[in-house]
Amino acid sequence: MNRNRKKKNRKKETGAVVSLLLASSLAFGGCGTAVTSSSSVNAESARTESTGETSADNAAATSESTASENAMESASDINFDLELTESTIDTEFTDREKSGSYKASEAVKITLNKTTATVSGSGAKADGSTITITEEGVYVVSGTLEDGQIIVDASDSDKVQIVLDGVHINCETNAAIYVREADKVFITLAENSSNALGGGNEYTQIDDNTVDGVIFSKSDLVCNGTGSLTIEADYKHGIVSKDDLVITGGTYKIAAADNGITAKNQIKILDGSFDIDAANSAVKAKNADNAELGNIYIAGGIFTIEAEQDGFHATGSIVVDDGTITVNSGDDGFHAELDTIIRGGTILVEKSNEGLEGKRVVVNGGDITINASDDGINAANSGDDGANAANSGDGGVNAANSGDDGANATNPGANAAGSGDDDSNAASSNDDSSAVVNSGDDGSISGAADGKEPSQMPPDTENGSDRQPSQDFDPENAPSDGNAPQDFDPGNAPSDGDAPQMMQGGPGGGGNSELYIKIAGGTLTVSADGDGLDSNGGLLVTGGTTIVYGPTSDGDSALDYDGSAIVTGGTLAAIGSAGMVESFDEASTQPVVTYYCTETKSADTIITLTDSDGSALFTVTPEKAYASIVLTCPEMKLDATYTLAVGTDNEEITLTDIITTAGTRSVKTMSDPEGGKMPNNSDNKGTPPSKPSNTAE
Repeated sequence: MNRNRKKKNRKKETGAVVSLLLASSLAFGGCGTAVTSSSSVNAESARTESTGETSADNAAATSESTASENAMESASDINFDLELTESTIDTEFTDREKSGSYKASEAVKITLNKTTATVSGSGAKADGSTITITEEGVYVVSGTLEDGQIIVDASDSDKVQIVLDGVHINCETNAAIYVREADKVFITLAENSSNALGGGNEYTQIDDNTVDGVIFSKSDLVCNGTGSLTIEADYKHGIVSKDDLVITGGTYKIAAADNGITAKNQIKILDGSFDIDAANSAVKAKNADNAELGNIYIAGGIFTIEAEQDGFHATGSIVVDDGTITVNSGDDGFHAELDTIIRGGTILVEKSNEGLEGKRVVVNGGDITINASDDGINAANSGDDGANAANSGDGGVNAANSGDDGANATNPGANAAGSGDDDSNAASSNDDSSAVVNSGDDGSISGAADGKEPSQMPPDTENGSDRQPSQDFDPENAPSDGNAPQDFDPGNAPSDGDAPQMMQGGPGGGGNSELYIKIAGGTLTVSADGDGLDSNGGLLVTGGTTIVYGPTSDGDSALDYDGSAIVTGGTLAAIGSAGMVESFDEASTQPVVTYYCTETKSADTIITLTDSDGSALFTVTPEKAYASIVLTCPEMKLDATYTLAVGTDNEEITLTDIITTAGTRSVKTMSDPEGGKMPNNSDNKGTPPSKPSNTAE
């Protein structure tokens, strides 16, 4: 699904272009000595067994210093403390949910015999190939049904445990396991057991509920145990819960014509192994009735995901505390309508449109690598993505006036045309540490995405000037590209070094005060063909290590934000094109160098920062071409002098200000490799350079 994204009036291509994952050779000294893979405390060890509950709070959460607080106070346009204020995330797992244990001697035994079944005990009955469970208890099932079904139809206070011990069920016209009524149902995969569920590509409804999953539950559903389960969902979804879905163990292989795993209120995963191939989203929580719900919580597990849409999608929030997750997605790797929060684990988004997306995106820990054909990380409201469709679609929906799963959603923020994936279920409502970003993948040189010249030009620091910009300059009402005002006098235009801040690289305030990207720890590696870190609000960096490679297009930038950008700690290097460079705000408390190369540097041109003693503080070998560098790390101090080596170019830089600009900006940018030196009180008397021949009118 292509989402027509708009950012600062420039269009972005959003086709699911395959971007190769770029490995980076990254060696640290000084700045790098503090770089570790800072994952959260093991989720299982954090459980409070005496109460049967668990708390997955991040033990390594970064406490902000007084300097950080002052910096954020000065950036009053953004509130950087809003995550999880709109979502209700349950991070607890009960003992019974985790254990998967049962007493076989006390269980009712159900034996499947291809076209019939036998029941030994009370609480269940067999009618041909249909088994109906009506009472609370434990039921151990084994055998094969060629075309049959298990139905749970108990009271709303009953807890039912179904143990699958070598079960193969195919149901051509409905769910293989259908929970019509119960308080909670446990599906336990017996130790060393291999189980399989599947069905046809068209369902016939047998009651008022719209059943659309191989496992379909109207009640809370728990999957646990240590066995394996293979699900072939030729009709729609693999596992569906119209309430909560909890998974604490087992090995799952799911192939789905729609979503792999989906729930209405919340999906919680403690452990397990998941191989999911989905034609829509792999893991999806969707609740149109309650904005606090529709959440995903991952405390652990191993995930291998292939999804034509999002890897993980939540109409609420996504929180990851631990786990090993690999995602190949046609749209976003992780997409939340509210908050996307990574606190630990190892995450590899090998392919995506955007890697991490949410109203707020927070990285507190973990080892994260992202490859994206659009933005690496994007903080935006769903409506900021250029919504054009009336129907709910898979992503970008705050579904107003909709049914159980967003049916007939008409919210103007919807991202996609089409009916979406769960719209047919409206009738079945249940009320109950470090970062690297690569923006391109081949080092090629291309123009702006919309064919226009860059709207922001960074300074040429080769020649200074004391000329001040006009006091009544209004960047919001500035003329569009190629349309200078009639009384424009290029000879009296301010020199580049004196251009307003917005034109030098910072947006100068604004943006949505509730949207932000916040990086406090961990290791993040992003490869994005669009913007590396793109916030429609603010950007705050207090820790971790973030390296941004790219973009190679001058219409995008490694850092892109609409509000404030503050750095108070951590290591960050944003390496990319020079057409629309954005650095940090002067409200930052940690020094930043913004460096412009005299020409585009080829991939593998080493960047090294050394102090006055010659000790290397930062070294990186970019895998892509670049023309600018934004660099900050804790060892950088005001009034100190450093040497930045870019290939064979060496420049001494004294940090006289929090934001120091160095290097020589040339018109020889990535979209104009044949261009010349940018004018700055030069021999051309201030005449603007000719429009590059390769720039569209």
